[in-house]
Amino acid sequence: MASLGQELKRERELRGISLREIADSTRINLRLLQALEEDKLDAIPGPFFVRAILRSYARSIGIDEHQVLNKYQEMYTFEEQLQYGESPERPRPLSRLFRRKSVWIAALAVAIIGLGLVLIYILLLAPEKKQPIPAKSAQPVAQVETPKPTPPPEPQPVVEKTKGLRLEMTFVEETWLHIYADGQSVWDGIKNKGESLEVRAEREVRLNIGNASGPGLTINGQKAKPFGPSGAVRLDILITPENYLDFLIARQEKTG
Repeated sequence: MASLGQELKRERELRGISLREIADSTRINLRLLQALEEDKLDAIPGPFFVRAILRSYARSIGIDEHQVLNKYQEMYTFEEQLQYGESPERPRPLSRLFRRKSVWIAALAVAIIGLGLVLIYILLLAPEKKQPIPAKSAQPVAQVETPKPTPPPEPQPVVEKTKGLRLEMTFVEETWLHIYADGQSVWDGIKNKGESLEVRAEREVRLNIGNASGPGLTINGQKAKPFGPSGAVRLDILITPENYLDFLIARQEKTG
């Protein structure tokens, strides 16, 4: 049976399309497209980028992108099962751990309910006999005039100063992305239409994005231009406090 990369290469060659043409139309690095056709998926940074490149590749040569993604998902799931030494019917170790944890939680809940019933019995069904407390005679209280406290001064509003970078994204299309803030991975996955994401960093934000026009973006409260057209893949986008003005719409209009 032909592998996923071999099938894609065969479909491309049947249509007389070169890898260079796909790279030019999708803006995907030629090296990544070659790795895809040679089934060297470990050379592509992360499964969601593999999906993004597969989607753009399928659109470029005119085949059903959903069938391609489904085949990749089946292959990815099978490799995971081989990695963990499991068959499709065998439960994952995490599932067994979850069931044991559920048993402990149920036992703890039964113990808490039993303790509550014992306390109800002690408090309601077997009350202690208490001696009546004699009432004290009321003593006259001297009227002392106390000075009214001076109200504290109203706090001054705190003005938040933006330090470093603050990226706010509202997604208008389904988007695959991987984000690093100051060298640490802070998001790796898919955002759907209508969802949002905020990223803060002091020195830099680095993005890999599978749908360049997916997010509506502001940087430090100012509207930014899209990273590219819909469906385009952009890798290694670097935003710093020194260069973020280059990504803003206002800077684009001024320089134009």
